[in-house]
Amino acid sequence: MHPMPNRVLLIAKRDYLQIIHSKAYLVGLILLPLLIGGGFLIVGQGSKGAAKEQRVAIIDHTGVVYSAVVQAFQESARRAMADTSFGPRVLPRFVFEEVKPEAEATSQLLALSDRVRQGELFLVLEIPSQALRPTDDPKQEPVRYYSNSTGMDQAVFLLPDAVNAGLRSVRLAQLGVDERRIPDALRDVTLVSMNLVTKDPATGTIAQGEKRNIVQAGAVPFFLVYLLIMVVLFGSAPQLGAVAEDKMQRVFEMLLGSASSFELMLGKVLAALGASLTSSTLYIIAGLAALAGMAMFGLAPLNVLPWFFVYLIADVAMLSAVGVALGSACGSPQDAQHLAFVLFIPTIIPLFLMTAVMQQPNGVLAATMSFIPPFTPVLMLMRQALPNGVPWWQPWVGLAGVIIWAIAVVWAAARIFRVGILSQGKVPKFSELAQWVARAG
Repeated sequence: MHPMPNRVLLIAKRDYLQIIHSKAYLVGLILLPLLIGGGFLIVGQGSKGAAKEQRVAIIDHTGVVYSAVVQAFQESARRAMADTSFGPRVLPRFVFEEVKPEAEATSQLLALSDRVRQGELFLVLEIPSQALRPTDDPKQEPVRYYSNSTGMDQAVFLLPDAVNAGLRSVRLAQLGVDERRIPDALRDVTLVSMNLVTKDPATGTIAQGEKRNIVQAGAVPFFLVYLLIMVVLFGSAPQLGAVAEDKMQRVFEMLLGSASSFELMLGKVLAALGASLTSSTLYIIAGLAALAGMAMFGLAPLNVLPWFFVYLIADVAMLSAVGVALGSACGSPQDAQHLAFVLFIPTIIPLFLMTAVMQQPNGVLAATMSFIPPFTPVLMLMRQALPNGVPWWQPWVGLAGVIIWAIAVVWAAARIFRVGILSQGKVPKFSELAQWVARAG
């Protein structure tokens, strides 16, 4: 009989080859980059499609602000095109149409709304006469716009600033301000996002914060964490059904003749870990190559990639062990599907916290939740990938907690697996699983 390490590796090799040769794994390996890349492609194509002409009709009840609003709108569009923080932007060609107010205001708005529905107009803007003399009276008539847009169009985003800028310029002119000086009076200043100033604890040198890249500050950490979650779930979740399938086909009864229950479980966990490392390595290499090809390699979070793989190993070990244990307690893959939510909880809960973490990465909530072992891989990685990082000791404390938790989970899963692979009948309750863990021997 082979020594224990050899038996575990043989079991892991068998399951690893079975996983990577399965259609589900190959489809998932291809599907994930297609989903991410396809999303960018759809957005890009949508932006190109948005470059068509969009007609905006303006009903100016003041009789004097139409030209100022159009000019302000065009200036806002020009600034938006010049802002490349999120990459090149494509805007529609806006065409404006002045509509004289009619006595039958409701009928006029109905006719213009019909033109929007027919695609002749994109938006109808109605500026009331009181707009030049705004007050705090809540009953004052507001500026209204009518459109069947979902609100995600560039024109809708530009509209509030453009309308207010146009109205302000007319008010200043009416107050006697030299018209030639109005653009200078209303010109915006440039705001630049900077990283925090830091001090080297060893040398005491103070380093000035560098200009923050918006993509690196938000998009890169998000997609790194997104990749971690997807790879962990794709690597761990299939174990639940696969183990239940092997149990139903009595595969374990044959394998138990040459290996212990712990060796069987450990082999399956190593197989899931190997499959996850294979896919994640391919994704990381492809992502780095893509960044290099776009001359954006500087955005690559090279300093946190080792931590990515450390958290990946810990997370997959924990969740695949749980999947193997729960699968062993089920009589069929159908029964196992009802327990899948247990594997999703450690990754779903951090998703709800990601916005708060990105806004305050070193806040009390973010720091506290990132030290809770089931959530540490996702939340601590997110905090580390953000521009200002975290204090040097926090990842190591979090890692220590993750390791202790992973050992405890694998130990508990092994005890459940030992009883579960030979149990028959209905799926046990969680109270019964707890009894299996507590059972001595």
